[in-house]
Amino acid sequence: MEPVLTTPERRLRSLLKLLLFVDVVMLFFHLFPGWMPDFLDLPVAIAYFGLAAGSLVVGGLLGLLLILSIGDLRRFSALIRVINIYLAVALVWWVIRWISEESEFGSVPADITLTLAVIALLLFFLFQWAERGRYRLKYLSAMQFVTLQALAAVCVAGESKTDKLEISPHQIALNVDDYLSRFDAKSKWVMKLVLSCMQIYPMLSLHVPLSLMIPGDRLRFLKRRFLTDEAFRAMPDWYRQMIQAAIRMSKQLCYMGYYSDPAVFKSVGYATFVNRKDYQQRRDRFPENYSLAAQLKVETQKEIDGNLEADVVIVGTGAGASILAHQLTAAGRKVLMIERGHFRKPADFTDNEVDMVSSLYSDGALQLSRDFRFQVFQGSCVGGSTVVNNAVCFETPTPILDRWIDSMGVGIDRERYLRSMKEIYRLIDVEHSPEMAIDKYLNPGGTLFSDAAKKMGFHTPNLDSVSADIKHCLGCGYCNIGCAYGKKLSMLDHILPEAQLKHPDSLRIIADCSALSFNKKGNRIVSLTAQLNNGRKLVIKGNTFVSSAGAISSSILLLKSRLGIANAGKKLAFNLGSPLTAAYDHAVNSYDGLQISHFLKTGDPRFVMETWYNPPMFQSTAMPGWFDQHFRNMQDYGKMACTGILVGTSSNAEVTTGGLLGRNIDYVPTEEDFDSLMDGLQKAGEIYFEGGVERVMPNSFSYYEYRTAADMKSRFRKDIKSSRDISTGTGHPQGGNVMSSDASSGVVDPGFKVFGFDNLFICDASVFPTSLGVNPQITVMSLAHYAAPLIANNG
Repeated sequence: MEPVLTTPERRLRSLLKLLLFVDVVMLFFHLFPGWMPDFLDLPVAIAYFGLAAGSLVVGGLLGLLLILSIGDLRRFSALIRVINIYLAVALVWWVIRWISEESEFGSVPADITLTLAVIALLLFFLFQWAERGRYRLKYLSAMQFVTLQALAAVCVAGESKTDKLEISPHQIALNVDDYLSRFDAKSKWVMKLVLSCMQIYPMLSLHVPLSLMIPGDRLRFLKRRFLTDEAFRAMPDWYRQMIQAAIRMSKQLCYMGYYSDPAVFKSVGYATFVNRKDYQQRRDRFPENYSLAAQLKVETQKEIDGNLEADVVIVGTGAGASILAHQLTAAGRKVLMIERGHFRKPADFTDNEVDMVSSLYSDGALQLSRDFRFQVFQGSCVGGSTVVNNAVCFETPTPILDRWIDSMGVGIDRERYLRSMKEIYRLIDVEHSPEMAIDKYLNPGGTLFSDAAKKMGFHTPNLDSVSADIKHCLGCGYCNIGCAYGKKLSMLDHILPEAQLKHPDSLRIIADCSALSFNKKGNRIVSLTAQLNNGRKLVIKGNTFVSSAGAISSSILLLKSRLGIANAGKKLAFNLGSPLTAAYDHAVNSYDGLQISHFLKTGDPRFVMETWYNPPMFQSTAMPGWFDQHFRNMQDYGKMACTGILVGTSSNAEVTTGGLLGRNIDYVPTEEDFDSLMDGLQKAGEIYFEGGVERVMPNSFSYYEYRTAADMKSRFRKDIKSSRDISTGTGHPQGGNVMSSDASSGVVDPGFKVFGFDNLFICDASVFPTSLGVNPQITVMSLAHYAAPLIANNG
């Protein structure tokens, strides 16, 4: 914070001095009315009844508040808020008097109302400007910032007190403001709304605003409303969910602001890759950079002049879109791809989680379901989610393929599809250990879990390290924030630049360009309306149009296009995920290796287990516990390991437009899917205890930890009774525009063509008839490879 008042603060102080002068003059002439000149009668009356409410005592108190505020603008900023509130209340009162015309003062109510309105608005805006200048705010308002600072003072450390924090609550709030300012997202304003509501929420129960509470009272209030208050639990379900979601979102913002700061890393036992002892040894052992991204040509809004015309227009640049572009250019088609996210080259990737998440993720990783309980992580950049996923490659499960073809009659040619899948493995260079990563560079926590699973009788092929389109991994642990070392062969690194290099002038890519709607004429799409990040709209004409924007965005695009597609956005499914965190009595350093390193299929077809771990900021959002419990667990960050359970869900979710966020994900897990998830977590706990962990913790709403397998078996299902009691999320939305041989039950036919249109196709995870239950990128790419000749022959 600047030690000298900023220009906006000096202007605010000037206004306060002016108000103090008016107040003093008003008080003087009411004490000595005989000395008042005639021309001051009306101004003094306005000041007396408007500013002082017709009371010398009120006028004196107002003067005292002004003197204190002018003397130390920053220390007594809360008093300026009080003055603002007082003026607002006075303004409302005089507006009522003016409208009702029940006044003995003639035209004075109108004069007072207008004067108060000018003063109140001036003070409000100058105060906001001064506070933003004081804190150097980039996105939040001053009130939201102060609220966040107050939350950080009690949410991060809880009863462990702020003196245990490595950075101040002020710095935490500044970090969050910086994070929120870095990316564009339609849902981002919800965070501002949540913080504003958190400030005034205590007033509903006759408490002072949140930021004015004594820290101990503030912590107790939040805990009661969040966890323990029986009277609060008796409130309507929708109200309780809303308040709990607001507190949870506020808490996670505080965690992001705290655990993303390098000053905190040492306290939790974390070292960035470049600061690890064997950093240079790893770089020397595997020096090759396999990325071709430096040669990729991507246009931005500065280079686009006028509307565009193309042969094939593809929306998206992720897994399906890139394979399509690669194959279509090889077939002689000219392709134009548009991507709403940014273009960032791997050479510019950093180990800064805030920087990378804000620039590579859809909505800055803030994409939530409608009830704010279910988080959906998706990439939003050139290369799509392949840039930020873990590159894990599973073949399409045979039972799922059988179900699609035999039971559901989808109409996929099985043999041709299997050939496409085999070609994809070759094309994207899928590897397994030791080519993917030597054992030493796998997630250490994953290795411990794998060793424990072997003791319980699980072995290859059901228990193994993963296969991935990764070559000679260095184990930096940054898969989810982008690989800067050219080891993960995402679409950005491999397929897209290869397509441009092999077929010059056949592939054009435009970044920072959002698809708004397809425009039809009869049964053909004639153009796509898009918008650049600078607000300029484009009309893109073409012969063939393909949406490959992912399960959520493709559904939203169809719905906003108003094409009359009845089933668009329906039958959405997920790989439902929830982690189990295990704590050892010694350092594990799970962060120091490939993020997702091992998988286990127990023989129960309902779920798959995958070991994973994140750098501190991301991991803090999945760390069990609240307040001081969360803080103590994060202090043991270096002693922990994590395994996620993936459950292929029923197709009971739906994507719709409208609502607060403009895109709603309506989803609540079915009882069957919840039971599958719980059974998977229970089994993971048994394996961890076999490996000698001290305790395991589900990411539940109320905090629970278990110290023996018997303890977990007896209590787990009693503690967690429904999906509302546990945090869930996914990076794998699937379905929404499902493939079917019947137009009444699907959106696309077996040729990927949208029913009712001659030249509109969809090719991404949204066409999946059901969820896979495993990481879907191989299936997305295989379907795109399968679809390419069908689309190439169109137009």
